[in-house]
Amino acid sequence: MTEKQEIINRLKANLAEIITPEEFEALIARVDAGEKITHYIGFEISGYVHIGQGIMSALVIKDLQALGVHCTIWLADWHTAINNKLDGTKETAAKIGKGYFTEAMKACLLAVGADGNAVEFRLASEWYAKDAMEYWDTVVKVAKNTTLARMQRSISIMGKESGEDVELATLLYPAMQVADIFYQDIVIAHASMDQRKAHVVMRDVANKISPSLRQGFGGQGKPIAIHHALIDSLTGDNKMSKSKPDSAVFVHDDAESINAKIKKAFCEEKNIEKNPILNWTKNILFWNRATPFAIEREEKFGGNISFASYEELETAFANGDVHPMDLKSAVAQEIIALLAPARAHFAKPEIAAMKQELDDVIAKRG
Repeated sequence: MTEKQEIINRLKANLAEIITPEEFEALIARVDAGEKITHYIGFEISGYVHIGQGIMSALVIKDLQALGVHCTIWLADWHTAINNKLDGTKETAAKIGKGYFTEAMKACLLAVGADGNAVEFRLASEWYAKDAMEYWDTVVKVAKNTTLARMQRSISIMGKESGEDVELATLLYPAMQVADIFYQDIVIAHASMDQRKAHVVMRDVANKISPSLRQGFGGQGKPIAIHHALIDSLTGDNKMSKSKPDSAVFVHDDAESINAKIKKAFCEEKNIEKNPILNWTKNILFWNRATPFAIEREEKFGGNISFASYEELETAFANGDVHPMDLKSAVAQEIIALLAPARAHFAKPEIAAMKQELDDVIAKRG
């Protein structure tokens, strides 16, 4: 098996979903033929970057880079303002996006060994200004090829519930997110699973939109979608939340904070169904592991133990052969080591100043 096929197989195994696997492999084959295949992942600029957002995205980007894909990160300042994040203004979202958020994502790319310099960062408002008529024409075409009911259901991508009383601008958000993909001629649309509804709309409307908007899609008429898993909250309550610091590890957390958060995380003995520590181990630490996962224990508790695969670890935990505190200790040390390059990045005065700008915005918001 070639190295490229190994990477493809890893992505197929580790991603929560690829729509569709067959189209994905066909697109990667085009790279060898000299075709430029462009990936994108878009983010609201909504606060501190946690590992579920930054590290999970970076792991996917690293593998795509190894396949020859051109990767881009979309800084969605318009979307941030529509969703009333930070102080609700596009100007603040743009400033934090080009400062703190870009550096946080570069830190994550550095942490996983990806090439951060090869990733293109695009600010949405700057890209819209290149050809505003084309962009908003695309938004309208997307909107004309879907329904109000579907847009109302799709606002879950913003963390809102269908049927919730929302501002009218909120209903523009899903159509804008879909239009972002067509406007940039993106071939691989990437997100976490909570953005799936927008990508399904994208796939459904693609063949109804003007052929001139499909030139970058390898002739297939629609981009593909890849979704990485949502990482569990440390408290055991759904996904991590930027507004609940104990639910997440942020990419610039110090070692003491990481250790403390993981030590008090929800992790019931023998419970493998709802266990954020196992969830992090599977999705992050075993993404592309080259060495056994080691747990240090005193001799009276069985001595040190190691696992070559996640499945071995999960079975041992389910059988009670691994105690939650021992697992937490091992995971904490690995996360601390993983994020060491990110902490070093944020220790630079100019990068620390960017984080302080976000600190100030969050403090004013209350």
